Amino acid sequence: MLWLMVLAVIVMIVGFIATMMIGESKENKKENSNYFKFTGKKWMHLSWIYVLCTVMLAIIMIVVWKK
Repeated sequence: MLWLMVLAVIVMIVGFIATMMIGESKENKKENSNYFKFTGKKWMHLSWIYVLCTVMLAIIMIVVWKK
């Protein structure tokens, strides 16, 4: 069961890194002229998604370890 939790954390970290790389890529900025509009709001939404997923994973890990 521990390996499954470690795998979930790895997938979350890789997803976060990929999101950051895509968001900051030169190609993305060139092709989409509206890229810089409302970026603070977009990054805030992404941040909340990652925070919520991290909290949910922590809760699941605590519940599983207590059993």
